[in-house]
Amino acid sequence: MKTEDNTIRHYNEKAMELTGRYESAVVTKLQHKLQSALKDCSTILELGCGSGRDAAFLIKQGKAADLSITDGSAEMLRYAAMLHPELSSHIRVLKLPEGLKAENAGFEGIYSIAALMHLTAPNINETLELISELLTPDGVLFISVCTKREIQPQDDLRSFTLKNRDWWTDQIETTGLKVTAATESTDGLNREKTVWLNITAVKSG
Repeated sequence: MKTEDNTIRHYNEKAMELTGRYESAVVTKLQHKLQSALKDCSTILELGCGSGRDAAFLIKQGKAADLSITDGSAEMLRYAAMLHPELSSHIRVLKLPEGLKAENAGFEGIYSIAALMHLTAPNINETLELISELLTPDGVLFISVCTKREIQPQDDLRSFTLKNRDWWTDQIETTGLKVTAATESTDGLNREKTVWLNITAVKSG
């Protein structure tokens, strides 16, 4: 059975290959959604930075003042810092969900691109609860998760929880957040069977 520890192990072992792949993805529309969702946020936390692609984009948009960039894989962070040196002072290891328990509340924005679906359903629920606690009133959550994907190769150790839009919306709204947008998009790496769900939610003031 694949576990979340095996997911992190896979990212550690394949960090160079995966960061290169993620940097090549066409994500212009996704990043515009992210920028729009976080436009009024100053204190921002990223969960699962991967290659650092999206954090680097936000920094170019002037979001460098208080941006905390995290990932469960130390090797992914190492490569992210090499690819995007401007991220170096912002990055640190944080494993979900337990790492969120040590965070101080007060984030105006929290986002996670292609990460939360690697957790088991119970850990997704706990992570969303902790995210809600960390957000300020009127704080924004933006996530992108795959709901469908290609057949997984045997040497891919990662775990995936593939759920539909209604499931994700229900999990988010049980934490006290209100989903304000939920749209599907095609894959930035042109994988035909991979579908992405992009959700914006707001914590009531």
